[in-house]
Amino acid sequence: MQRKPETEEEIYFKKQEMAQRAKLREKMEADARRLKLEQRRGELADVIKALGFDGEKAKLFNLMPLVHVAWADGAISRKERSMILGVVKARGVQPGSEAFQMMESMLEEPPPPEFMEESLAILKQTLDGAEGTTLVELCVQVAEASGGFLGIGDRVDPKEREAIETIARAFGNDALRAVYRALH
Repeated sequence: MQRKPETEEEIYFKKQEMAQRAKLREKMEADARRLKLEQRRGELADVIKALGFDGEKAKLFNLMPLVHVAWADGAISRKERSMILGVVKARGVQPGSEAFQMMESMLEEPPPPEFMEESLAILKQTLDGAEGTTLVELCVQVAEASGGFLGIGDRVDPKEREAIETIARAFGNDALRAVYRALH
């Protein structure tokens, strides 16, 4: 028995059904991606905690590149220290708190290079491009805090510049452009 050609109504409903199936498939794929991302974030949160950034100290984790830049030339100036602690206070971390003391200790003794590398690798996965660019701009401000003498000479130490460029590369082209605009 031959099937007669579909009517316009059947064709319309068939298209509607196909569109609904496509939407459902897209939603399922988006849900799967979201779940995978949430699982990855959970894993990263565990790593961040293992690095000692739990509770209020977690607010400071994405400031690690500032510490890295400040130590890049082998010493932290009073101005760099003051600027970083100002950012910490702006995040609502009170002087004397465990989190504030943790940051002060990192400004007195540099964290191991592996710690800096690990924190940057995690931040690369957790911050979006705009957040990464903002972080890089803060790094430039920290480096400029003690640069030059009476406005003479380089505003940023070459080792600090190199550290900033490494951090910027982790966050992509927008961050690199921000560094270029700020330092050239």
